[in-house]
Amino acid sequence: MDQSPPDDNSEILPGSRRKPRTCPHCKRHFRRHEHLQRHVRIHTNEKPYTCACGASFARRDLLKRHHAATHSPITPSTQHPSPATGASSQIQTIQSDHLDTEDVPWVIPGSSGGHVDPVESQGQMQGYQPGGLSFLDDYDPLEEFVSFSHSMGLTDWTLPTELGLAPIIAKEPNYYSMPTPSSVSRRQERSSSVHVDHSLTQLPAEKDSIERVQTPGTTISLPSCHSLSRFANAFFDSFYPHVPIVHIPSFNLDNCDAKTILSMAALGAQCRHEHRKAVILFYAAKTILKKEMQEREERELSINLAPNPNTNCANTGQVSSPGELTCRGLMSETRCALYLIAFATWQSKPEILREAFNLQSFLARCVREGGLEESQETLRAAPLDWHTWVEQETHRRIKLFSFAWLNLQSIAFGVPPIILTDEVHLRLPCTCIEWISPNQERWSAIHKSGHQEQMLFQDALHHLERGVLDSNASSSQPVPSPLANYILLHPLIQRITLAHRTIGSAVDGGNALLIAQKEGMRNSLRAWTLQWQRAPESSLDPRNPNGPVTFTSTALLGLAYVRLAFDMSPYKVLESRNPSQIAARLFNLPDLPHGPHLLPAMLHATHALSIPVKLGVDFVARSHAFVWSIQHSICGFEFAVFLCKWLYHICDTSATRPLDEHESRSINWISDIVEEGRTSGDEDLCPEPVSPSNCKYLAYLVVKLWARLIRGNGMWAILGIIGESLDIYADICRDQHISS
Repeated sequence: MDQSPPDDNSEILPGSRRKPRTCPHCKRHFRRHEHLQRHVRIHTNEKPYTCACGASFARRDLLKRHHAATHSPITPSTQHPSPATGASSQIQTIQSDHLDTEDVPWVIPGSSGGHVDPVESQGQMQGYQPGGLSFLDDYDPLEEFVSFSHSMGLTDWTLPTELGLAPIIAKEPNYYSMPTPSSVSRRQERSSSVHVDHSLTQLPAEKDSIERVQTPGTTISLPSCHSLSRFANAFFDSFYPHVPIVHIPSFNLDNCDAKTILSMAALGAQCRHEHRKAVILFYAAKTILKKEMQEREERELSINLAPNPNTNCANTGQVSSPGELTCRGLMSETRCALYLIAFATWQSKPEILREAFNLQSFLARCVREGGLEESQETLRAAPLDWHTWVEQETHRRIKLFSFAWLNLQSIAFGVPPIILTDEVHLRLPCTCIEWISPNQERWSAIHKSGHQEQMLFQDALHHLERGVLDSNASSSQPVPSPLANYILLHPLIQRITLAHRTIGSAVDGGNALLIAQKEGMRNSLRAWTLQWQRAPESSLDPRNPNGPVTFTSTALLGLAYVRLAFDMSPYKVLESRNPSQIAARLFNLPDLPHGPHLLPAMLHATHALSIPVKLGVDFVARSHAFVWSIQHSICGFEFAVFLCKWLYHICDTSATRPLDEHESRSINWISDIVEEGRTSGDEDLCPEPVSPSNCKYLAYLVVKLWARLIRGNGMWAILGIIGESLDIYADICRDQHISS
């Protein structure tokens, strides 16, 4: 009988262990033809399953997932994503492009989390008959890992010879940096001519892979491309929603310089709790920033660059080419410095903290050189094209957020503000709907449909200082925008702080001038509250899909009311980073002044505590990086101390006068919140419920509750310092007041 060799479709007898099919590349053996086909694609990078959009895939289930994620009908709720959701979706796209699978469902194929074809329809079980070859007989651990890694996209996540930031730093085209949507087509064009070996042996090891990049005069050790990709995702997930100065729809990593990428990655690494890598990236970015700054100054000096108003970044649409390049370089330095300050400000190591204050003057200088004033000619000019507008708006946001962040340092550490409110003459940030416009057409449609431009910063501030806004004169009010409201709150806080420093002390007593100033500031805060309510995105929900800026603004509003009632900034000494010293200084705070002005501050401070207690103390403590910004912790620090002082104040005055209705209801409210917080965690703050009449013990528990909330997440070192300081302060108060 003719003994012809079995063809590719021949059946293998049950119990046979022979694997007649051999890979021509690595000589591995396979029992079934479809297994061999799947394996060979790892070597050849063949992707036979092609979508109409041009994307191709090695597996049919990946093509189907791509269809479901990319070409499914868009529901009305996704037509206009918020800045926060836009950042999330964008970074998911970036990650998926990097993995070259268009979407990355992190589930095993065939599980309930993914949309996959039945196994039989994938060509993997063709010819299988019940009672034939068992799954156990056909199991190959190495083949199983190859299949798993290929389906997850890991086989495309290799370390090329020149990876990451080396080509960017060397000013060369970077083909292996994390791609953006705009680079997908270029990568697909290269795929036909550039062959990349995706064999299993080239998968990167799980250990930390460090690359040394040589730049003129420096040697920088960088984490692996895996880490950089992870950190970029973390930046957009955790930091960007609080500081939206990156225009997601037009963001392209190829257009970012090395120092900006490194500074973004440093923040992302910190958000991923990888502090060691974050410090490496921080110093790498700082080194490049310092060197580029020196080179720019030497270049300007060598050509004797004369002052030219056309180099002002506010006039981006009319600048000449050299001025435009100078402006862009200056704004790049400003953005990097802002990110580095945001990283270093909240660290515990003295040498890193010093860098934050050393960079203060540099950031302020860059902002001033970039221009803090927009001319009326620029504001009245015809609408620009989309890309020029994006650049203008991005530069405007960088400057305004630099002002706000430097003011935040002043709030946290009690240092004088570096940039004063009177210096800023920029237009306020645009609305969310403009900022997230995905293309020129959508942006143009918004501007053609009765669009109203934002007011200048000083004009909007003047409206707030006049008091309650006229709801019938909407055309003369700032355009409702969460980011504009956030920016406008910082000058109000700055003026409250400066009033205490220049007019009177924390205890104003009979200072008539300070009392009059405070009354005007309260009117401004009430007008700001009405303006906040006008913005359609405003919400008290910390998980607001439109982003956390509106929720963060309410924390700063509460801080403004607390500082109007009682300025404790000279007593915080957070810059010492010594919890015992901070607690001892807080204990020496003077008593609260008498008067009805305490009630608004108390209500805002209590409300700020009620929100995390409703969500769950331990939940917020362990995950508040996603629902809180660090600004909530800075404000919560003052809320805790103020409520403690207010409850002691009630104890002291109750002996001479009865409590009024507002005070009685407020104490009951605080008691209910503390009781809910006391029992919300696995470990109670105290074994027994607290009576509303025991205000001193209630004050102790309020501070303890804030301490647990703030220090529960170890992302930033200062959170642990604040939490420990409040714990020590609460214990001192208990020992000195409650036990006596």
